[in-house]
Amino acid sequence: MRQLFGCAIVMMLLLGPAAIGAEIVVPYAPPSPEHSLPAFIGPHTVGVRSFAWIDESRLEEASPQEGDYREVVVQIWYPAMVDGVDRTALYMPELQEMLSASEHLTQGEKNFVKVHEVLRNTATNSVPGAKILELAQPWPVILFSPGGNVSRHSQTALAERLASRGFVFVSMSHPYSTMDVAPTSGFSMSIDWGLDQEDDRAALESDNRLAEILAGDAAFVLRQLRELAENGGPFGRALNLRQIGIAGHSRGGTTVGRACALRPDIVACAVIDNIGPDRERETGIRPPFTTLRSSWNEERIAILHDYLKRTGSVAYDIELADSNHFTCTDLPLFMHDLRVDGIEPIDGIDACAKILSSFFDAHLRRRIATEDDSWLSAIRSDKVRITKF
Repeated sequence: MRQLFGCAIVMMLLLGPAAIGAEIVVPYAPPSPEHSLPAFIGPHTVGVRSFAWIDESRLEEASPQEGDYREVVVQIWYPAMVDGVDRTALYMPELQEMLSASEHLTQGEKNFVKVHEVLRNTATNSVPGAKILELAQPWPVILFSPGGNVSRHSQTALAERLASRGFVFVSMSHPYSTMDVAPTSGFSMSIDWGLDQEDDRAALESDNRLAEILAGDAAFVLRQLRELAENGGPFGRALNLRQIGIAGHSRGGTTVGRACALRPDIVACAVIDNIGPDRERETGIRPPFTTLRSSWNEERIAILHDYLKRTGSVAYDIELADSNHFTCTDLPLFMHDLRVDGIEPIDGIDACAKILSSFFDAHLRRRIATEDDSWLSAIRSDKVRITKF
């Protein structure tokens, strides 16, 4: 699954003794793209940058080659200072590398990668390398952990909507969990982490191991963002890195649960259509927490509610009617098989963005008291069902 990635690298940054990082040039979409992401409504233009960081304190245990270190790529969307927008960023610059690498995979894996070919020459609404808008107060930061075999690009429409509302949205590629390409380690997609073993004890050990790895990626990314801020990086002092939010979709809920349990600088947590690691289901987590989900069966809802009751402050179960597992991603915009009746794909993304931005605005920017549910008024509708714990 390894293939050299020929994207341009700029501005080599030595980021302390335990990491090496580089900014990746985000290319423009062609002047006449085949597809474009739906435009958003928000007060700010959105910029986008990407970085690849190698964590020399952690070996990549999933790599087929010994001695490789873990490499994490991030895509960062943020409020930008731009006068007029002529061209915007290409949606998935690594698509050709993914398609080429898939030729060496099994037929099933190859087919899975090839369904993304429809995203070729798709334009976003973000401006590559734009200067971040600097105001009196720094922007709240939201880390984002994608689901298994989902690219860091696959929530671009959601990221743009949150960035246009005044957040810095940092989507992480998790090697051998998400599907992506890194400049040094090449292409990888999700492997069998042993989560579905018949031996319950072994499955729990695998779940815990994966949670540690993914939460370790989140901690590493936060260190790198701080290094950028301290060393005069492109975001200057415009990021609020003292009070972080984190969100995750599907397997990304594993990242969220473990990171929120371990890091005091993460002060608000959200999971999209999943629950969390087994250990945290028993112990709970401390910060304000919300789950945004589709309709589940009663047994799974009971497990979720038991988890949310253990939250140390306040927790919410938010059910979005007519949604499915992919509603908060871009995939239904281009892949018709992932759509559901009752909600248009862009309406689903807009609903997810409204719910998450309201939650993070309340708990990151306004720092409301846990008993203050005023933020819920912005998201109430006949499609949203809210349970508080």
